[in-house]
Amino acid sequence: MKTLVCTIVAALAVGSSLAPAADKTPVEESVVVFAPKQGNNYPSIRIPSIINAGGTLIAAAEGRKAATDQGMNDIVVSTSKDGKKWSKMVVAAASGEDTYNNPCLIYDKATKNIVLFFQKYPKGVKERGNVPKGCTDPKTIHNFVCFSKNGKSWSKPKDVTADTKHDDVDITCSGPNPGCQLTRGPHKGRLIVPLNEGPFNNWTLAAAYSDDHGKTWHIGQKSATGGGVNEVSVAETEEGGILIVSRHSSGGSQRKYAYSEDGGETWGPINTHSELPCPGCQNGLTRYSFSDDEKLGGKSRIIFTGPSAGGRNNGVAKMSYDDGKTWPVEKALGPGGYAYSAVCPVKPGVVGVLFERDGKINFTTFTISWLTDGQDTGKATDKK
Repeated sequence: MKTLVCTIVAALAVGSSLAPAADKTPVEESVVVFAPKQGNNYPSIRIPSIINAGGTLIAAAEGRKAATDQGMNDIVVSTSKDGKKWSKMVVAAASGEDTYNNPCLIYDKATKNIVLFFQKYPKGVKERGNVPKGCTDPKTIHNFVCFSKNGKSWSKPKDVTADTKHDDVDITCSGPNPGCQLTRGPHKGRLIVPLNEGPFNNWTLAAAYSDDHGKTWHIGQKSATGGGVNEVSVAETEEGGILIVSRHSSGGSQRKYAYSEDGGETWGPINTHSELPCPGCQNGLTRYSFSDDEKLGGKSRIIFTGPSAGGRNNGVAKMSYDDGKTWPVEKALGPGGYAYSAVCPVKPGVVGVLFERDGKINFTTFTISWLTDGQDTGKATDKK
């Protein structure tokens, strides 16, 4: 998701041809990454997640064997070096007659592992059904993790439910969005998976985390209910804390947000953010740079993407310079269909967005200069 100053330039060194054309919006410039029934047998592909893994873009989604949330979904992945040409889709985790939901990607910069966290719904179990609580019932929802070095081949999924789910919880959901790796503060190196936990329509926020590169996992405390949170996204704060932004699940038109100052172990109060619209849809979130990232212009920047108010249409990008407290920068990504999205840094000055559009999942880019009308480039200032 986000990266240190000393690694971001090298890690984000993908092709230089990604800036959008001057006469087209980013949405109009987008390319298709996942399309149902095109070289695959899935009638539906949904729920995008994307990271930059050392210069390779890793895109994940749910390949649905039936056009429904629990449709015997597999987790599918495609990769790209330039954001224009994408690899043939591979199945990272095959569910059989079960369902795999909510792909959450993290790039571990120390091990160079790509981490994929997701949930298993056993055959016949639905999110809105009578899901058993806890970690041991064979009909409850389980958390799994697997790893890859290149996004093309993946380790066997490992069940980590007992360490990443509270005993009194029935439903658990990662993201759906990338997680992050903390790069500063007392929990530097920690892998963070944002979670919301049920019961349905009585959600709380939490985080699963690992301090040993995914070998072992833990679950932090649940948040207060906060009134209608679910579908969460995270970004690291300037001090090594966590900002979490959530969809409002109870019909509210603005998103919820909260902070953790201890690496996801506990959460502060959940508040409503008046500057982040929520038309019944998930959002994208990523850290682009820190204030000490001189190679990226020495500014703190967090990027948000989502549909504008009024439905799953008309994507918008926003930027915060103060860890998500305010969002003074905003620009339309383009007209037309725009639903779930995920966002990641691509290269200095360039941000990538993977988003749902008219039944497909597309990828596009925009520059920080475009987003700010030239007031900020997202790169180092030229020195005379």
